[in-house]
Amino acid sequence: MPDRFVTIANFAFTSDPVSQAELAKIKLEAEGIKCFLPGKNFIGIDWLCSAVAGGVKLQVKESDTKKAFEILQDGGKVNIEALDSNLTPEPTDVLCPKCNSDDIEYRKFSRMAFYLGILFFRVPLPLPLKSYKCNNCGYVWRGK
Repeated sequence: MPDRFVTIANFAFTSDPVSQAELAKIKLEAEGIKCFLPGKNFIGIDWLCSAVAGGVKLQVKESDTKKAFEILQDGGKVNIEALDSNLTPEPTDVLCPKCNSDDIEYRKFSRMAFYLGILFFRVPLPLPLKSYKCNNCGYVWRGK
């Protein structure tokens, strides 16, 4: 009788369930465990239905469950913020005109237009903004 797939983790109440499930799947596949993510496409289309649909389930073969639990000791959740903090920021030649700091964030699109478009039209509106924001003093100026 072939091994059947069993659910070992459920990603329903995380900030980004599809990404969390994909990272856990990558972690397991790197160790040679075959995985399956039922519900990924449905929740990827409409993430607001994550809790209603039961979230993205991480399934492995029944014979691999013990090894999968050992690999995913933290319940299958991968800390995305910890992964982002390990990345070194790109060197930038732009300095804040107010405080001369190099801790600069480039804003390519307007976040307000993006979220208002989702709220009212259910489609994001990527209006170009092209501005810089200093994370040190909070000063915002237009880019070139």
